[in-house]
Amino acid sequence: MRFLPLLSVLVLGGCDSGAAGSGTLHSDSAGVEIAAALGPVWEPGEGWSVAGEPLVGIGTAFGADEYELDGIVGVVRLGNGNIVVAGRFSGELRGYDRTGVFLWRAAGSGDGPGEHRHMLSLHAFAGDSLVTFDLAQIRIQVFTPSGEFVRSMRIEVPWSGFSCCGSVGVSGSNLILTFSDYGEIPEGVVRWPDRRLAALSLADGTIAALLNVPGREQFVERIGEGVLYQDYPFAKGPIFAAEGARLAVADTEAYAVRWVSAASGSTTRLLRRDEPARPVTSVHVEAWLDQMAERNRTYNNHTQAQVDALRPEWRDRPRAETLPVLRSLHLDAEGNLWVERYFGPGVEPSPFDVYAPDGTWLGSVAMPAGLDCGWGAPPLDIGDDYVLGVWCDNQGVEYVRLYRLEK
Repeated sequence: MRFLPLLSVLVLGGCDSGAAGSGTLHSDSAGVEIAAALGPVWEPGEGWSVAGEPLVGIGTAFGADEYELDGIVGVVRLGNGNIVVAGRFSGELRGYDRTGVFLWRAAGSGDGPGEHRHMLSLHAFAGDSLVTFDLAQIRIQVFTPSGEFVRSMRIEVPWSGFSCCGSVGVSGSNLILTFSDYGEIPEGVVRWPDRRLAALSLADGTIAALLNVPGREQFVERIGEGVLYQDYPFAKGPIFAAEGARLAVADTEAYAVRWVSAASGSTTRLLRRDEPARPVTSVHVEAWLDQMAERNRTYNNHTQAQVDALRPEWRDRPRAETLPVLRSLHLDAEGNLWVERYFGPGVEPSPFDVYAPDGTWLGSVAMPAGLDCGWGAPPLDIGDDYVLGVWCDNQGVEYVRLYRLEK
């Protein structure tokens, strides 16, 4: 499969353009629908909102261990209102009723059937069945809605030089997976390794390639016979979302999202907004240095003197000149696209932008403060009338919270 840059199709000329009352320009080019968002449908005071106080809260800093949560990699709300939580460190699935009362625990840490060594994600599919992805064992496992183990399936990578690195979500009867293409190692500031999206049939385990995208920026340097891989502060990279029969793909270097067919990998719709990337300033750099210091004190047990000694080295690292534009994508149960703009060191969170399935910009919805933590990409389940996610207190303790979505 040829490499396809994420934004190359945006240069296509449009025809049959027309301005919708929403302020979104809809056009068509070579069978690809294009939506250029100019202004939201919702007037000030209109639109949707997320309640400030949660309907359900699960978790505790001190108490029964079934309510102690750490390293949450997935949260889903089932059709009956029950909530299932996946923990990376424990390898467990835990079930709670619609009020947050503990019901059951399943799986755990290990190599046996129904166990995990490095669980990265949890998704629900047909009939509220549950599917998990284990990076260490390169396999998926299926459970019933009550946590009973059903089966496991090892992922056989059909392409030389690729390795499976994660899952995006369920689209139809397929689990959308990501693969890294570890070809020739480049040097300098590079988008490497490239990523490939593919659809894994949950019925028979066959894998179909969908598309290739550039990987995340990093700094690669050869030192003697070895290779040094360094994080690249304010790096750009691909982000994805899948739900129902829908798949969305974007790159954080620009405000542009494309809807992709999970059957063929072809682009069916494009969404774009004219919002240039903001420059990285000294405020962002100092905030990033403070974050590095805190992480090294917390996770590496560094003393303040060690952190102070490392700070000049961190400051001299290569870094991006502009901030990423986007942070994450989410698709809700009705097919609306929720776009989270970038936030990080020196940048405060902003409301999510919400787009209808046809790309029309509806407006923005603010999330409760703190509802954006967890291990890795923020776990978030957005339904018809609820938002379920992971909330952290000032000490970093994780809780699962369910909020009412008012429409």
